[in-house]
Amino acid sequence: MNRQQLAQGTLLMCAVVLIWGAFLPVSKIALAAIDPYWLTLLRYGVAALCFLVTLALLEGRAALAFEGQAAKAWAYGSAGFAGFSLFVYEGLRLTRPEHGAMILALGPVNIVLWQWLRTRHRPHAATLACIAIALAGEALVVSQGEVARLYSGGSALGNGLIYLSSWCWIAFTLGAQKFPGWSPVRYTALCAALGWLTILLAAALATGSGRSQPPAAEGLRDMLWALLFIVFVVSFGAVLLWSMAVAKLGPLNASLFANFAPVVTFFIAVWQGHALLPVEVAGAVLVVGALVASNLVNRHLAGKAEALLASTPAR
Repeated sequence: MNRQQLAQGTLLMCAVVLIWGAFLPVSKIALAAIDPYWLTLLRYGVAALCFLVTLALLEGRAALAFEGQAAKAWAYGSAGFAGFSLFVYEGLRLTRPEHGAMILALGPVNIVLWQWLRTRHRPHAATLACIAIALAGEALVVSQGEVARLYSGGSALGNGLIYLSSWCWIAFTLGAQKFPGWSPVRYTALCAALGWLTILLAAALATGSGRSQPPAAEGLRDMLWALLFIVFVVSFGAVLLWSMAVAKLGPLNASLFANFAPVVTFFIAVWQGHALLPVEVAGAVLVVGALVASNLVNRHLAGKAEALLASTPAR
């Protein structure tokens, strides 16, 4: 990686961090005019179409074929787009954006725990220490120093739904390994297209049962700026910027930047007039610090593994 790639990748990830940091606060505002089902339907309907057009332009129309893997693509698309968005928006109605952002930031921790459970291979002691610190910090943030908040009240349910949404996104992320011949753009586009069908079904059922209602035209006009941000900037633009940044920086370096997205969310909360308790700030510092430390540990271990492989004579 040369200096130009480093500079370009850094600028790309700064943009991604700002977008991701603003995602939940802006979504909280949009939910005043449109409920989770219709917001998700609109969000990924437009984003999926943009991804499909991008895929056709980059890889040709042949890349739009599912090659007999439509069922798998539907399953992972339903998790990553329908499950993630519906759970995160339902949870966001009950909790604060900055708390939700800290929960979503635990994605790398959840992946490590899942791999530990699946492979029965215990992570490095330093990684486990970082995980413990991150979880302790998360508990401080969402409980605001009151243990009862962790398991009771509407905020506890909201936080639980957002945590569930993070597992939906992890399933989608890890699902890319099941499509070795597909590029990231192809995997995202085709899964988003099929996942949108699940969203359409969920919205139809929710509307038919009275749980959801189509948004009023006046409300949409008032929240047009928020909807444009969520649909085009977050759901489409940030994904492309992330892919470009990973190509220039590598996944570990890009993930290091991504850990700071919740910091942006906290700054927005303060700008909106929310008074942060000292325990929330302390918890946030613990979470971000632990995630950064975990990333640095993983980079160190990966470097040692590469050095070991390079020093091993070929047979």
